[in-house]
Amino acid sequence: MQINFKRLSPDVPMPEYKTAGAVAFDLSVTESAILQPNETKLFRTGLVVQIPEGYGLFLLPRSSNAKKQVRLANGIGLIDQDHCGSEDDLKLFLHNFGSKPYSVEKGERIAQALFIPVMIADFVEVAEMAAPNRGSFGTTG
Repeated sequence: MQINFKRLSPDVPMPEYKTAGAVAFDLSVTESAILQPNETKLFRTGLVVQIPEGYGLFLLPRSSNAKKQVRLANGIGLIDQDHCGSEDDLKLFLHNFGSKPYSVEKGERIAQALFIPVMIADFVEVAEMAAPNRGSFGTTG
């Protein structure tokens, strides 16, 4: 699958899969900053990605973020197919959940992105659902 992309600066890394078996590509930040404990800041990646029709782009934390005590503030991010204007770079809200300041370095790989096929639903309202009620939250034991 070919993906069109644009770098907003020549120093933004090219998107790439780091190993032959990788399913997500890394995202780096374009600036350095200090994240104080319990602080959340927005970081730009400088990378615009044209998401193909029928796909969503999911932004996920890298596994090494846990030991750094930094996470994506919203857990995961979902980028829609129509978020691909010339200046619509992917952005990351980072949150420091640790007790010490964390230094985010320009060029640091802090998230990863994964293309996932999606289906667009055609909703039909009905008066009753055909299936029996199951209950909720742990009703299967």
